[in-house]
Amino acid sequence: MRRLASLLILLPAMAFFSCNNSGAAKEPVADSVKTVAFDFKGWLKHLKPVEMPLYSYGLENIDSTLGPFAQSGFYSVAAGILSRHKNYVAIAAQCIYKKDDQNSIMLLLIYSPEGKEIARQEIGMEKEESKNGESNAVHKWPEFINDTTFWVKESWYTRKKDATDGESKARIKQFRITDQGLVEAVPQETISFDTYAGRFKPLTTPFTVQWSMIGLQPVSLLTPYYDFSELIYFEKIKLYHYGRINLPGKGVYLLYTAGPLESGESVMDSTVQLVYYTPDGKESSHVRLNGYTGSEGYYESSSHAAIAADGTISVTEETNDEGVGGDLFFTYRLEDDMKYTPGEGARFKRQMVGRNFIADDFTPAGLKEMLASRRNNYNGTMDMDTEFDQSMFTIRQDETIYVRLHVYDNGSEQLVEIYTVGTDLRVLDRYVAYNNLKKIPYEKASAHDNVSVEGEIEKDDIAVKQPKLEGTAMMSLKDKLVVITPQGKFEVRN
Repeated sequence: MRRLASLLILLPAMAFFSCNNSGAAKEPVADSVKTVAFDFKGWLKHLKPVEMPLYSYGLENIDSTLGPFAQSGFYSVAAGILSRHKNYVAIAAQCIYKKDDQNSIMLLLIYSPEGKEIARQEIGMEKEESKNGESNAVHKWPEFINDTTFWVKESWYTRKKDATDGESKARIKQFRITDQGLVEAVPQETISFDTYAGRFKPLTTPFTVQWSMIGLQPVSLLTPYYDFSELIYFEKIKLYHYGRINLPGKGVYLLYTAGPLESGESVMDSTVQLVYYTPDGKESSHVRLNGYTGSEGYYESSSHAAIAADGTISVTEETNDEGVGGDLFFTYRLEDDMKYTPGEGARFKRQMVGRNFIADDFTPAGLKEMLASRRNNYNGTMDMDTEFDQSMFTIRQDETIYVRLHVYDNGSEQLVEIYTVGTDLRVLDRYVAYNNLKKIPYEKASAHDNVSVEGEIEKDDIAVKQPKLEGTAMMSLKDKLVVITPQGKFEVRN
């Protein structure tokens, strides 16, 4: 809530226009936008119908001196007709404040057929501000269900000084346009948390999680008991009550499920999410128990989740978005066996009890093909490095171990090896995956000390994303299982 409050302080700063006297306005920023008398029917001739769904880039730029914003001071205005009804015309207008600045506001303007303003509503906004190294952003946009009913989605994002990642919160408001052209807010739910939790069927522990939506009831998007940050950018959100597990003396688990959701190139599917609430209904922690989220070839997923009688959660978390990047491209996935133990204040103790790097095409034959493909990609168009290194993944423990890849390829002789280094950047051990050296000595072609690992563990990853490993680290390289000891040594098990 502290972050939310600090961001809301930014909103009045946007209201730097003189107020007019329209009694229809309900939003402080919308109310502050100065409009003037204008030729309404002539202005309509410059506006085109808007295709749904409504996006700001779907509105066409218009001459801002011709319409109601002639004295607003906006750098540019884009607008279009949302709908025409017997008693009103609904128009969407995207207004950018300054040149080379994305701060903007989107308004829904309702006029009578004669051009009298009936109502206005802020339905979109972009606002960014940095101060003392902290950056804050507010993003608001509409999603129309039909001509007369729409959601306004809103997210707040704060990134502290020197942090790599920030924190976000989100909410959804629903509005409707009446037959008379007035804009009315649909009230948020005001039921008690106990009543809300009663909508979830009780589950018996130990419980094995399986995705299902059969017979489940939808969650109201107007509930105050769910933070929509992870879902808000998806279109047509459909969330369902999955189940409830009470933790005497600590709080309650509420489990939610969702089917396929899409937003551009991003997808989410087969989701089961657990939210840990305090007894009075404060949402404190959450864990994804099942499902997939992906975008542009990268993904995260959760599976094989189980909840023990004492509420302890075990789940496998998988991704292909850590570390690997460079000249040698291969597919992989990283599986982390996670354990979440419920504590006071609806907080989890988060532990990583196993880490497995899986690369099925990391075999001598596969590596030979990858090296040939790399040479073909260069094809004489530029100089190709004879040696290079790239990160694979990290093992965080009392002393962090960096697992990296080293490649030597002079065109006729090749070496590919996986090696480990500690925080002193000295090589701890090597695992040779492919060796075609003939004349070049291995010592000359192999990895050396003092390689740069800058950026391979971000500060925020240490505190939030990656806890210390309290179990076994291994690599599954198709037909080879290689364990990495706490000392960074490789042990081939088969």
